Amino acid sequence: MAATKGLYAEAFLREARALGARVLVLTDEQALGLAWPRDVVHDVLAVRDIFDRRDLRAAVSYLARHEAIDRIVGLGEYDIELGADLREHLALPGIPASTLLGFRDKLAMRVRARAAGIPVPDFTGLFNREAIADFLARNPAPWLVKPRTEASSNGIQRCFDHEGAWRAIDGLGDDQAHHLLEAFVTGPVYHVDALTWDGRVVFAQAHVYGKPILELHREGGVFTTRRVAPGSADEQALLALNARVIEAFGLPWGATHLEAIQGPDGTFHFLEIGARVGAGMIEELVEATRGINLWAEWARMEVALARGEAYALPEISDWQGGVAITMAHHEWPDLSGLTGEGVSGHVPKPYHAALLVTGAEAGGVEERVAASARALASRFQGH
Repeated sequence: MAATKGLYAEAFLREARALGARVLVLTDEQALGLAWPRDVVHDVLAVRDIFDRRDLRAAVSYLARHEAIDRIVGLGEYDIELGADLREHLALPGIPASTLLGFRDKLAMRVRARAAGIPVPDFTGLFNREAIADFLARNPAPWLVKPRTEASSNGIQRCFDHEGAWRAIDGLGDDQAHHLLEAFVTGPVYHVDALTWDGRVVFAQAHVYGKPILELHREGGVFTTRRVAPGSADEQALLALNARVIEAFGLPWGATHLEAIQGPDGTFHFLEIGARVGAGMIEELVEATRGINLWAEWARMEVALARGEAYALPEISDWQGGVAITMAHHEWPDLSGLTGEGVSGHVPKPYHAALLVTGAEAGGVEERVAASARALASRFQGH
């Protein structure tokens, strides 16, 4: 059974069904009318508020009276803890909530990483005011106030002086403890998208964002990401960092999305990791470059575990690629004239336009991703 607050991970659902699993979806009432793939999903059920733990447990308990539930998987950033809670409620096997905390709570994951000797930007929890003052004194501005359990850059505040930092912290009121304070590191932001089986990384691909997500949210622009050149020093360092984090955090299996920033001295600093497939057409990018779908492979793992079978990664290809995505004014934007050899058009969801670039050479792909971003900006952003 998949627990999710919204419609995504269709490839997971389709692969589970193709492998012979009975697929049930439990979602939020507001998502009940979305275009679920009813041809593969046996049933879609809903609760009034999926974050109401008591209501959610009651719904799953009632469902279990008539359905033999073998696995429960939380598919998205906000669903991971819900899935773990439901598994433990029904005494089902799966990754414990305590392990998954390190993949949801940005403060917990930084504490775990630092304890393992993994480089992280300096940080502090927003608990003790003396500790906060000490942090501000030893780290130059700017600083970031971050929610501990939000996704992406949602809710992040950038503070440029002590007065602004204290104003932001005090403005949180009783929610201070649900945030952290972090030193701002300048540099390009990268992500590693990976699969783990039996506690070992069996697949990983490193990518670099064009404009960091935090900057996009503040300034606008076109989102881009592309594969880091295979065999490069940056790729090797990022894959090694990802492996260290997976080992330190104790993930036994599943898909992960790690983010890191490269400081001025070239060191990669761990930022965060999610036990899920990354958004922003990363699923499509990895499939176009390596020939595997991260969602589908995660489903294969879950089905293998339910049946007591082994999992093996399928044969993979080795292409370069990148993607450029922008918001659009039309629900289904026209991408005619923007595609060509090695550049395909996509509308990943309404009011979004995307161009997926593939090729044999990393340098050529980088140039075409940049050109694709300019073309999208010109057509859909007016510049």
